[in-house]
Amino acid sequence: MTVISAPMGTVRTGWDPARSPLPRYAHRRGTRGLAAFVIGLVGSVVLGFGAAVLPGISLDRLAMSWLIPLTVAFGITHFVAAFGLIRRRDWSASLTGYLAAIGIGVAAYGLLVTATGLDPFGATSSLPGDQAQAQGIGLLLWMIGLWTVGARFAIRAFSRA
Repeated sequence: MTVISAPMGTVRTGWDPARSPLPRYAHRRGTRGLAAFVIGLVGSVVLGFGAAVLPGISLDRLAMSWLIPLTVAFGITHFVAAFGLIRRRDWSASLTGYLAAIGIGVAAYGLLVTATGLDPFGATSSLPGDQAQAQGIGLLLWMIGLWTVGARFAIRAFSRA
């Protein structure tokens, strides 16, 4: 603990980040760690969806030839961003923000498709239609929340203030 002189000549004790022996980024370790964990979790879900769920869906062959590689690449890119966050790379905050923007956009589109009456979840699930739709909406909202939390903490970890 350092002793800091107050302007009026009185002495007060407290923690002063300007006099800390640690570099400024070391005070935000947990922020980067949480962002890396959340982005890694989202990457696992996206990669699992692209590698296990999409090949079992009966869609047009041309659509599947684009969807599967793009989804798998999107999932792997989440792990690249998590690695960059752990290693304190400046580019990782931007990459995490871009991944979150893309993911939130795709999930919002899924919610919009569901709200208009189309049922993208019932056709691919063995559950009853209402239950599949409710779980699909819950998954999309959960993913939007995770991308929001991951982007917020990734960007906050590298802020200069």
